[in-house]
Amino acid sequence: MKESIAHNNRLINNYYPADYTDTFSQEITCNQAITPKEFHNLAFNQLPKWMEWLMCLRNVVVKPWGLATNIRFADMICEKSPNEEIFGRQDKHLSFYVSLWCGNFHGNRQVLRITTIVKYNNILGRVYFFFIKFFHYVIIRSLLNHIKKRLYNKNNSY
Repeated sequence: MKESIAHNNRLINNYYPADYTDTFSQEITCNQAITPKEFHNLAFNQLPKWMEWLMCLRNVVVKPWGLATNIRFADMICEKSPNEEIFGRQDKHLSFYVSLWCGNFHGNRQVLRITTIVKYNNILGRVYFFFIKFFHYVIIRSLLNHIKKRLYNKNNSY
């Protein structure tokens, strides 16, 4: 679910202003609270095959432009708190930051939220993001749905 951007007392607020921002959240059912580190692992270290393929395609397409292609999300962690992890990167074309925020755990339910902030550093950044914005939207929503399904299956397996 896409939602409004303003969130008080969050680390991601340190990275505004931005040229583009979005926030998506998913309420999950789980047996114990998910930490930001676990959220990161679920979202970015266990990608579905089609997302891995898209990332490989992206790397092939952008390499001639001199954009970074050998980056791991785990190597981009900027800040952490008990409820939030920020990762991101400044590049010559754009800077981006992603917040993985974990809501309070109540009654075997928890809200997981991904907020993305993008700052264009030049026209290449604006053009690049114009072309990947649709994929970004699909990927983030799919990541949250994938996590919800995995945790549901884990919690309901015998």
